[in-house]
Amino acid sequence: MAGEIKNTFDKVTDAVGGTVGKMNASATTTADSFVENAAIGDLYEITAGSLALQRSRNEHVRMMAQMMIADHTTSTHHLQAALEMNETAGVTPPPMQLDTRRATMVKHLEDAPDDAFDTTYLDQQVLAHEETVSLMRSYSEGGDNPQLRSLALSTLPVVERHLTKMKEMRAMI
Repeated sequence: MAGEIKNTFDKVTDAVGGTVGKMNASATTTADSFVENAAIGDLYEITAGSLALQRSRNEHVRMMAQMMIADHTTSTHHLQAALEMNETAGVTPPPMQLDTRRATMVKHLEDAPDDAFDTTYLDQQVLAHEETVSLMRSYSEGGDNPQLRSLALSTLPVVERHLTKMKEMRAMI
């Protein structure tokens, strides 16, 4: 019973954090903020996907986790390549570790009971992808760096597809 209460509390904490993250992402217009949020988002996706590969027993969840690792690794490489262009000179390099909010989400994923792991993972994935869609859309429309705006615009459809797939999978589990 105590484990169920903790898991419920963790999910509520993740949902509140995701809502705040989505609001912040929708107001992102500076290159430094965009790079930070995009990099941390990719790092979270790769970390959470690795946990899902270790813990999930659902083949569809495992396949989605593998896709998240592959696609967000590619996204990280595209961001790094964009930061090597002259147009992004002076932009702060991306962080190499998770922020407190996403580290807490990973901890909640690690702590999730086996029978609640898949739903916890998928709930977090929906939140994370809603935030990333907001980030990419906001920055592509009003960002201050043309090179990074182009990156956001080209990344947006991929993240939107991820969000749709995660919502569909969440509805099935």
